[in-house]
Amino acid sequence: MAASKKKRVEEDMEDEQDRNEADIDDSEEDCMDSDGEEEEAIINEEVQVDFEARVPEDSDFHGIKNLLKQVFLKSHVDTSELTEVIISQNYIGSVVKQTIMPDDEEEEDDDDTVMAVTTVINITERQDLSCVKQLKAFLEQKCQECAKDQKEKWFKVLHNQDQQIGYLINERFINLPPNLAVPIFESLVKEMEKARQKKMKYDFNYFLMLCKSLKMTTTDDGTQQDIFFINSEEEIFRDASELNFSYSVAEEKAAVGKGGWSSEEDMDSFRTVLLIPAEKLDNIIQRIKDELAAT
Repeated sequence: MAASKKKRVEEDMEDEQDRNEADIDDSEEDCMDSDGEEEEAIINEEVQVDFEARVPEDSDFHGIKNLLKQVFLKSHVDTSELTEVIISQNYIGSVVKQTIMPDDEEEEDDDDTVMAVTTVINITERQDLSCVKQLKAFLEQKCQECAKDQKEKWFKVLHNQDQQIGYLINERFINLPPNLAVPIFESLVKEMEKARQKKMKYDFNYFLMLCKSLKMTTTDDGTQQDIFFINSEEEIFRDASELNFSYSVAEEKAAVGKGGWSSEEDMDSFRTVLLIPAEKLDNIIQRIKDELAAT
């Protein structure tokens, strides 16, 4: 199916310094100097990358599934079925890909990678799906292990048929900029509104999120420090959450982003589970915009 919507976002990556052509003679020293200058020029070359949001389609299956596996790792949640749900409801949500320019048509297959996915799944209406049952059971298990004081509240929310819960998925490659999130979330809000106008079940009471996060150990006694989110805007979601807890995935050897942290600092991988009142979503998006504008 052809994409029915596109949204382009430009990223200017770090720049400056003109590329100098170096003459190469036969000496090893000159050759090494030339290689160094060329490498430095490439590093400092201005690179402009365009991204566009598209509706999820069948060809995106493996790309979406791989992004979901970054979250669930070795847990027993059927990411294949989750991916099928995302594609089947492609009137909601977006995948992000690099824009294919006319000069790059020969490389289109290489550039068709799904770099991000943002969508929402109604886990109240889809409670009979195996992946939704697995997700709820998994969250209850982790809550029992890591946040026993919240278990009763989580159980009531997850099993209350009078409340519509949306599993809000916000996954992307770790080197993509957070400013991509704003237009994607704004688009998602509009799509949910259109779906509600058609009497579809996208009028939520709460959003559920699973976020990739880190804790850094910087003290001699090994005290865990504050939690950091790999998708930085998810800190704002955490601040607006009614319930939240984190569980370690260190034993599952999750790949974590460098994100500017020193390689000498220990980083423990976590997943942070959030329950956010749906009425706060618009304010969250506005706060993300304000935070990005201030940086």
